[in-house]
Amino acid sequence: MANTMMAVGAGLAILALIGLAIGLVVLFVVIYLLNDVLTPLRRILHDVEDAKTAPLLERGVQGTDQLARTRSLAEAVPDLAVRYMQKLGLPVNTEPPAQTFPEPGSAHRGWL
Repeated sequence: MANTMMAVGAGLAILALIGLAIGLVVLFVVIYLLNDVLTPLRRILHDVEDAKTAPLLERGVQGTDQLARTRSLAEAVPDLAVRYMQKLGLPVNTEPPAQTFPEPGSAHRGWL
């Protein structure tokens, strides 16, 4: 009876050591995979910190005052194209065009 108890105890000890070794391998794999995920996140955080101190943000983006003029020119293009096609005598669809550009202020502002 004592021999069987010793055999069962030794078997359990061997299984425990095997389980411990497998656990250590899994731990190292998890650490390796976590490091692979954190490395790009650290780079992104570094880039964000660099962007916070960028001189462009201090001076402001140049050319934003011309956006309204560019928008008005772009909105005039469909009407000018219809009139030009009519002048050439080409068939023109006279249905009102769909809104090409979104209204200012209707864009999602969550990304800024």
